[in-house]
Amino acid sequence: MAATPQPDSPAATQELRTRLREVAELMSRSASLDAESQKALRELLDELTQALDAAHVPAEELHHLAESTAHLAEALHQQQDRGVLGKARQRLEWAVANAEQHAPLAVGLARRLLDALANIGI
Repeated sequence: MAATPQPDSPAATQELRTRLREVAELMSRSASLDAESQKALRELLDELTQALDAAHVPAEELHHLAESTAHLAEALHQQQDRGVLGKARQRLEWAVANAEQHAPLAVGLARRLLDALANIGI
């Protein structure tokens, strides 16, 4: 069994970039979100992808924020039930709180996404 790459390793970062691009592509074809939520999610995914290259953001916090965002986006795309979506949303809220000091732009975009999801009842 292969070991999971550490968050600060180049392999883990490249794997996460690839996942974020795939999720962004899914969201562009998803009918499960309104236009405002889709836009907020796409912007957040783009910002997270760019932030992965920024040396000033702690890798663990950024990776957790990116993973949480990707997980929520995938759950939304798959139109999971409200319980699964609620847990994914809570996970993103926790990641936002942890990354706030180091990635303020990504956190601001994540908060916009959380607000848009709240407006549609998620």
